[in-house]
Amino acid sequence: GCGATGRFVDLCRRLGMTSTAALSRVPRCACPQTSRVVRINLAHRSHRRSSKTVPRANSDVPPGGNPQNARMGGGTDDNGRMHVPTDAFGGMSPEHKAASALKNLFTMVAVRVVLKQELDVVAEKGDGAVMTDTHRELSDYLRNNPLRDGNVWLEQLMRHPEHNMRRTALRVLAIRKTYTATQFDFDAMRVLAVSELKKENDLLMAGYVNDSLALADPNMGQDGMGH
Repeated sequence: GCGATGRFVDLCRRLGMTSTAALSRVPRCACPQTSRVVRINLAHRSHRRSSKTVPRANSDVPPGGNPQNARMGGGTDDNGRMHVPTDAFGGMSPEHKAASALKNLFTMVAVRVVLKQELDVVAEKGDGAVMTDTHRELSDYLRNNPLRDGNVWLEQLMRHPEHNMRRTALRVLAIRKTYTATQFDFDAMRVLAVSELKKENDLLMAGYVNDSLALADPNMGQDGMGH
């Protein structure tokens, strides 16, 4: 093969680029054998990769959790995990930060469920009404008070001067709890997050390899001058 083979393999190994998506973006250089060798090396490397489970730091184990089974969490200087500075997220671990984001998501999900329930009420009545008072008031409140922090948003809604809105806040609260505990598929979320992140990483790395190598046009020959 040509001299690009070594550079190809070295860069790809260092970048950990092994997925099918990444392999499909490896450029074909002037020497057909080069592309073939690179793809074979990357494919072999992907089969050799393995993950090692390291327990989280004891301080990050959830209440009632088993440290031996824990897979995620902030690292310390002696537990073998990647160290995340304690001030990176205002003193929260990455898991607490993610949980906070999910809390806001679940609050919005609950609001949307209530709005849909109100639309269903209108449809069942069939009296020609466009929407219920609750749907209109909750929609207006959401438009005038964007949901940025689920708890703060609900706390304010529970103090609304209108009694119906305070009752609606309790509905949102109950639906949020039920959805989180029984409806949201956390296992599927983890699989999807890992899969999507790996795919996007590999695509970005493949683009980096393409830009870094800047192989000559196949029609220009191995020396880049038509020979």
